[in-house]
Amino acid sequence: MKINKDLVDASLMLSIISLVLTGTTEFSDATQKLIVIILLAVLIVVLVICRVLSGRQP
Repeated sequence: MKINKDLVDASLMLSIISLVLTGTTEFSDATQKLIVIILLAVLIVVLVICRVLSGRQP
């Protein structure tokens, strides 16, 4: 399966921007904010792995 490098790069960029915006936004519940930040961090890790895998493809 071929991984599209440009799509992974764009998704990674949007995920990082979303993480920064979530971190700077005030939430009424700190637990909810923590859950969103953890989910975005996991997404970023998965996208970085996809980015590394797409770099190894011919």
